[in-house]
Amino acid sequence: MSMDQNRLSQPEDKDRAYREIFEAVSDGLIVQDSESQRVVEANSAAAAMHGYSREEFIGLYASAYIHPESQKNFNDSAKAVQSGKAVKLLASHLHRDGSSFYVEVRRTAFTYQGRPCLLSVVRDVSERAEAEQLFLQQEEVRQREQSTLLDISRTLASTLELKPDLILDQLQVIVKYSHAALFVLEDSTLVSIALRGVQRPEGAAPFRIHLEGPEILAQLFNEHRPLRIADVSSADKGAQFLRSLLSDEAAVLLEGVRAWMWVPLAIKGRIIGGVGAAHTNRSYFTSHHADLALTVANQAAITMVNAELYQQAQALAALQERQRLAQNLHDAVNQSLFSAGLIAEVLPRLWDRDQAQARQSLEDLRRLTRGAMAEMRALLAELRP
Repeated sequence: MSMDQNRLSQPEDKDRAYREIFEAVSDGLIVQDSESQRVVEANSAAAAMHGYSREEFIGLYASAYIHPESQKNFNDSAKAVQSGKAVKLLASHLHRDGSSFYVEVRRTAFTYQGRPCLLSVVRDVSERAEAEQLFLQQEEVRQREQSTLLDISRTLASTLELKPDLILDQLQVIVKYSHAALFVLEDSTLVSIALRGVQRPEGAAPFRIHLEGPEILAQLFNEHRPLRIADVSSADKGAQFLRSLLSDEAAVLLEGVRAWMWVPLAIKGRIIGGVGAAHTNRSYFTSHHADLALTVANQAAITMVNAELYQQAQALAALQERQRLAQNLHDAVNQSLFSAGLIAEVLPRLWDRDQAQARQSLEDLRRLTRGAMAEMRALLAELRP
């Protein structure tokens, strides 16, 4: 037997070697009395993890460093371990200052100094747990946004008539703003058809913003992508462009606001207008806000085109109905009146020659005029809304 082996064979040397291994482990090692739940041994990593020195940590009870919400899981796992099972669980522990952190615990039965104990291997997983929690929160937000966008789509698609205020109201549901305006593009002019957060006299004419040249149009509609301006009063080129665009009466849209976002309304390459949204906070609108607003704008564009087609269909239906009534007037009433006119023209000569036949012609004339009147009443009834 070598000298080193002889040295390790001594109990004190073995204890020293085990202690060095115990302390070298980066995870926290905690030995607790199974009955009292008091810490009877721990390594420095476990003590430091909880904000104590090793000497301070030994002697603590489980309730001092295990969060109350995790205490029941600890008690259940202790019973499971005593029945011979190994347990792995996530728990919440407490720092010395009372703040909580997440740990992963592996717990097994252990005999220490002749007493039944629990050996817990503890690893701080706060960063991982917080990342997972953040991911879950973000996923919940995304699901809520998707549900909201679906509701907005259904709301906008539920009407065939254009309701500009409804579009701005639905945008507010998903992207909060202080001011907003909905514009339609007529030739080279933006015309406001709905406003939010802007005080104007009742009956005031809509804002009309003339776009001077195709370059301005191209810059404003930005290849159908939203434009975001962090501060409308800054020297940024985008802010200068916006101030020059919203001049005269339309300058009221910039009063009291800092951030601005312009979202084009387009469908199949056709630009039909845009939505301007503003907020009192600088740099308020994020790229995510822009994506959400563009989704609403795309649905709004479809709604506006559908409303336009519906109006055209109504106008066409009215034209077709007028043409049908005109044809009926020509075919029915006109024919009756023409026949009545012929009878009235020959009636004087017929009266001189044969009064009996003239009386019959008078009866025919009365029947024709009554028939024409009845047909006219029927057509007038059809003209009612």
